Amino acid sequence: MSETKSRPGKLRVGIISANWGAKAHLPAWRMLGDDVEVTAICTSRQETAEAAAREHGIARPFWSYEAMCADPDIDVIDAGTSPVLREKLVTAALKGGKHVVNQLPFAPSLEAAEGLVKLQREKGVTGAVAASVVGMPHLTLMKEMIDEGYLGEVFQVHCHWQMSYFLPVIPLFPYTWFGKAGHGVSVTRNHGSHMLHALGYLFGRIESVAGRMETQLKTWELSPGETMTVETDDTCHALLRFANGAMGTLATSWTAVDSPGFWIDAFGSKGRLRLEALRYPSASTARLYAAKAGLGMMAPQGLEVPVPERLFTVRGRVLDPRVVSTPSAGDQLLSMARLFDTFATTVRTGGEPLASFARAVEVERVIDALYASNVRKAWVEPAAG
Repeated sequence: MSETKSRPGKLRVGIISANWGAKAHLPAWRMLGDDVEVTAICTSRQETAEAAAREHGIARPFWSYEAMCADPDIDVIDAGTSPVLREKLVTAALKGGKHVVNQLPFAPSLEAAEGLVKLQREKGVTGAVAASVVGMPHLTLMKEMIDEGYLGEVFQVHCHWQMSYFLPVIPLFPYTWFGKAGHGVSVTRNHGSHMLHALGYLFGRIESVAGRMETQLKTWELSPGETMTVETDDTCHALLRFANGAMGTLATSWTAVDSPGFWIDAFGSKGRLRLEALRYPSASTARLYAAKAGLGMMAPQGLEVPVPERLFTVRGRVLDPRVVSTPSAGDQLLSMARLFDTFATTVRTGGEPLASFARAVEVERVIDALYASNVRKAWVEPAAG
């Protein structure tokens, strides 16, 4: 584990992205109070950078990520864009001695992921990823209950995430490049990264996997008369074996009609816990249910578990997830603010943040093993760290 550098005074954040970074990350950073300030934003062109800075009230526009990453008056880089492009952004930030928040997928390949983590440790800075599912208060409560023994010995775990971004394609959806090879994206890499971060947080290391990926919807209709051939997988099913002995399944698609959403169902010797959330998982729709072992063949007895106010509180402010102004980004505000809060704390005090680079490379090893299993049609163990 690397030791992070602590810094007194205000943390100054630079965001590379005027899209999701400005919509979802900027409001979350601004929830952290006066000791954290987003002071810079970067896009690829001067006119768009200056426009984004004006629109969002950010003091310093950049149109060179190299300049931003080298600037001595910036402490943290929040890196957006595709995994292939982000690899060089994050590398530049780490070489500049910056603490880094990266997106998911973490990197375009396992080799790239291991290189980023190696550099982060060499520089002694803090690295985290925007694993928004891990920031949900319901998942934190689920982990607390597991750690307190609610499940007993964990027997089986099931994680599903079913969405319909591309069946049909959402009008003006800015992520149709998800269907193009060479960008380091796919449903396994995108959805799978979030799911595996959550599973690792709750249940620990995955020691072997058997996976199958398919491109089931071969062509996307972008608009009437305009189609696109899909080059990435849109469906992934996997069997998992955890180091604690539990068995598991993972299933995800982004061409699933009706977008039923996300759930984790865990069964143990003493009880059951089920977390579910509609659509893209967030605190606004999430629910946690719990049941204790009882007589067999009865109807399910699970009841909703109320989430305590302390888990909805960031820097002394209670964030009500049911009151949001922009559903697409606002739904993620609480989760992202909680992640950024732990990140900022570890920058100052040391240790590992909630969704660390170390956990991110573990997830990349599992994803790499899933793809190897798909080719070999066999169980595969993730590479050792």
